[in-house]
Amino acid sequence: MGENRKKLTSEELFAFSDEMGMMISSGVSSIQAITMMLDESAGGEEKELLTEMEQVVAESGSLSKAIDKSGVFPDYFVEMANMGETTGKMDTVLKNLAAHYSREMAISNAIRSAVTYPLMMVAMMLVIIIVLVTEIMPVFNRVFKQLGGTMDGLSAGFLTVGSFMKSNWIILLIILLALVVYMLLLNKTNWGKSRRLNMLYKSRRFKSIHSKIATSRFASAMAMTLSSGMDVMQALDVSGRIVDAPDFEVKVEKCKDSFAESMDIGKAFSLSGIFGGLYGKMAILGAKTGNMENVLEKVASTYQEEADEEINDLIAVVEPTLVIILSVIVGIILLSVMLPLLNIMSGMI
Repeated sequence: MGENRKKLTSEELFAFSDEMGMMISSGVSSIQAITMMLDESAGGEEKELLTEMEQVVAESGSLSKAIDKSGVFPDYFVEMANMGETTGKMDTVLKNLAAHYSREMAISNAIRSAVTYPLMMVAMMLVIIIVLVTEIMPVFNRVFKQLGGTMDGLSAGFLTVGSFMKSNWIILLIILLALVVYMLLLNKTNWGKSRRLNMLYKSRRFKSIHSKIATSRFASAMAMTLSSGMDVMQALDVSGRIVDAPDFEVKVEKCKDSFAESMDIGKAFSLSGIFGGLYGKMAILGAKTGNMENVLEKVASTYQEEADEEINDLIAVVEPTLVIILSVIVGIILLSVMLPLLNIMSGMI
């Protein structure tokens, strides 16, 4: 069951947990809630999934078992559902999961918007440059020959590049496809994600942004798990997996060791380096006052806002820099042709 299905996205997980949590908190049973969602489904894989889940819930009376057997929910989602069903807090757990995935969607959208526009701009400018050297430069070369001149220097170099690209376009297309496959591997596989992080971590700015996003996810996950009734050590395990950042796992392990010694989660957060400075003090105060969940939510929101600000600052630098660099390249290509052409024409007058 669910063996060939892909895992649900953050958007799908948010929609499921939000809708299911709302219905269960309103007094609707799990089987009724699944049936209502099935009636509203658009069909296809969604309807097939809900039909199978409805069958499991009808047979076993367990929503968490249906979530587990579907094979499309992350392991920590299954753990949270099991805990919610065991403690009788399924509605609270689902609402907390919905809040968590809402933040995940906000982070993903911020990253996507930060990357999409610069990439589109680079792609458009590269197309313009390719058209210039492969189509426009040969036209200018014919004009030069008609006027009794020749293209030399920089303009001749651009003409050679254009001729090479036109005669070897199949090879260049294969290289481009290989780059696309490589980029997909960087985004879709565990090996690729690890390699991408290693490359990005060479930049202090990217390292800072990634660290803030990871900390925001961890704080959000801890608030979700603790408010749902999970014990601290189990919450640390689940939250560490949700973050899915190798460097952060080291801090989580230190936090576990520190908590095992002191039984003070606020102090453990601070000593492990998960939360530093003011946030570490807030965590210690939250543990003392019994208000840790609210403190963690505040910390998660603050780190997310700081990450958004750094992303926006980076965009503010990258976009004009790309425009300047690519515009200069286009300008050089045109000037390498226009200036010699003007000299020839002025000599004819």
